[in-house]
Amino acid sequence: VLGVEWLVACLSSLNDVTKRVAKECTSWLAQADADKKLNRDLTVALVTARLLIISAPEYTDEMIKIMDLGRNQPAIDAIVAMLQHCLVEKRVVSASECMGLLEALTKMAQVSGRKPTEGMVRLFEDARSLARGMAPTLAGAPLDKSKLQDRKMVPVGKAKDPDDPAGLREQVQFWLDKWMALGQSTDERAVLQLVTQLLQQGWLKGDELTDRFLRIAVDLSVERSHTAASQPGAAAGGGYAQVDALSRLVGVLLRYLEEWNRSAGLTKQTLLNKLMAAVVKAMHVQHAERKATFNQRPFHRLLLRLLVDVSEVMPEAMVLSLADVLQALQPRLLPAFSFAWLELVSHRYFMPRMLQAKKNKGWAPFQRLLLGLFKYMEPYLRVAELHEPIKLLYKGALRVLLVLLHDFPEFLCEHHLSLCDVIPPSCIQLRNLILSAFPRNMLLPDPFTPQLKVDLLPEISKAPAILSNFTAALNASNLRPELDAFLKGRGSRTFLQDLPGQLLLPTLAEAAACGTRYNVPLINSLVLYTAVHAIMQNGGQDKNPVTSGASMEMFLKLSRDLDTEGRYLFLNAIANQLRFPNSHTHYLSCVLLLLFQSTQDKEIVREQITRVLIERLIVNKPHPWGLLITFIELIKNPTYDFWRHDFVRSSKEIEQLFQSVARFCLPQQAVGGGGMGPGVEGVAPGGAAQS
Repeated sequence: VLGVEWLVACLSSLNDVTKRVAKECTSWLAQADADKKLNRDLTVALVTARLLIISAPEYTDEMIKIMDLGRNQPAIDAIVAMLQHCLVEKRVVSASECMGLLEALTKMAQVSGRKPTEGMVRLFEDARSLARGMAPTLAGAPLDKSKLQDRKMVPVGKAKDPDDPAGLREQVQFWLDKWMALGQSTDERAVLQLVTQLLQQGWLKGDELTDRFLRIAVDLSVERSHTAASQPGAAAGGGYAQVDALSRLVGVLLRYLEEWNRSAGLTKQTLLNKLMAAVVKAMHVQHAERKATFNQRPFHRLLLRLLVDVSEVMPEAMVLSLADVLQALQPRLLPAFSFAWLELVSHRYFMPRMLQAKKNKGWAPFQRLLLGLFKYMEPYLRVAELHEPIKLLYKGALRVLLVLLHDFPEFLCEHHLSLCDVIPPSCIQLRNLILSAFPRNMLLPDPFTPQLKVDLLPEISKAPAILSNFTAALNASNLRPELDAFLKGRGSRTFLQDLPGQLLLPTLAEAAACGTRYNVPLINSLVLYTAVHAIMQNGGQDKNPVTSGASMEMFLKLSRDLDTEGRYLFLNAIANQLRFPNSHTHYLSCVLLLLFQSTQDKEIVREQITRVLIERLIVNKPHPWGLLITFIELIKNPTYDFWRHDFVRSSKEIEQLFQSVARFCLPQQAVGGGGMGPGVEGVAPGGAAQS
């Protein structure tokens, strides 16, 4: 024994240098005489040192030959003792690695018709216990004699569900183990044979049995991953062999399904949908049971591998199906899955394919995913409760938006309204990232160009594309009929007096949940809808809709009658439309400047307009183009007399802040000429953003 251990130690050292040693040792033992093959000390030493690949087909085939269809009882006893020692006592191999030998022993016991030995029954009972994550039977413990009767001695996983037929779980595990035994086999014939057997056994008819098969397969794979990861000495991030194998099996089934399946009840898409439903159900069940101890890693690995494997067969169908799955697994429903969820949403195999799908099929589902993320984060961001997990999630969301801004700006352009509805006012940089997007085919004019004539830009008369349903909040509040009548000049005289009250949330409970008394999506919808109506009403005419008309009358009334909180949200809604050059940006920029000029007796309105603009400029870049041109016009045009207002000079710190932002916005000019402000030499753009 000492000599064997010494030789094995030498071979193990060589194996650290070249991994071929294990393959050579396995080949040597498979070709050795029967005495060496059945030498327990030698076999155990090689397996423990990972020099014998017990799952190798050549080794398994040779050991099956030695057992001679169950007639060589001494060989069977030796193999059972070896498996008991390696699998149960020492646990140096897993049940899946031993599956070839375990399956052979099972068939021999059934074919021979003889009663299985106690050692054989104990081995399978212990294998079942290990697969369930339970402690195996201790050697010498009494066995239930009923277990020695004829039975299918196949290792099983978790106890069956009450509604599952008897033995169903064991059968599913049998097929999973058989697939695991194939491993990364390049033998296409063996793979096709297994697929054919699954079809012939009726597992893939598209009926309830298919649903049960997929559900149990997901449960077993995840449970085995949990068990493998919890074993002493398990590598960090290990234990994914089971879920990887399940993903490969699904990929193979989808690849050959239509060629081999004669059932009209199961198509590729149906099979994929059934699998995804099984994954979602399993995750919700485990999340409800385990709560804070929920382990997201096996499910993340399974979904990621499915994304990679299935995309080879059904690229577009897979990403759209995964989008539906991620919608059902969003952080508000499964908080413990949040980090894995965000990683999947932003994965290079998912996000680009969603946003590059034909006819923009993936845009609406991806928008719903982003809305789900921001709705989950909103209560924390609103009150600035950024605990470490929320900080990490916020950084992740920020990076996703940066990628979208760089690679898919049109998506942000066309969904800006719905995204701004769920982002709290305090998240200025997050909102700036969305509002800074502009179409890739547009050459953005430099907002710092002296004497820039915004109204002469060719893009300034074109309406931007908006995919968000910006009238939904108006329709839900029953405000739209009255608003339409007022904008057409046929409204009630009391409409403007009652309007501020209609912008409030109906109940105190809703106000407490939202952190504000006002219906923010309704205010955003009201502002944009009114602007669109005014622009359309003015089309082809010379008169200026800003200085007259029902739209401007309503904006002026709201700026005067709303309280401080409501006015701030109203002005934010206007600033949310100051984006790239378009008719909405031009109109609402003029509205904001006119509100500043028209409220001579309401200094608080001017101060709040300035606050809304300045707080968006003092954060890091990027800054929306429309925001910059509006603020530049405000501080540069003597009509608005900006630098003479008291709030600009309320304290030395505030005055320095305004001067810093002015330097950033007017890099080529002195700030506040003619005694309106201190003359400051221009500096390179970006100073304000970093101050």
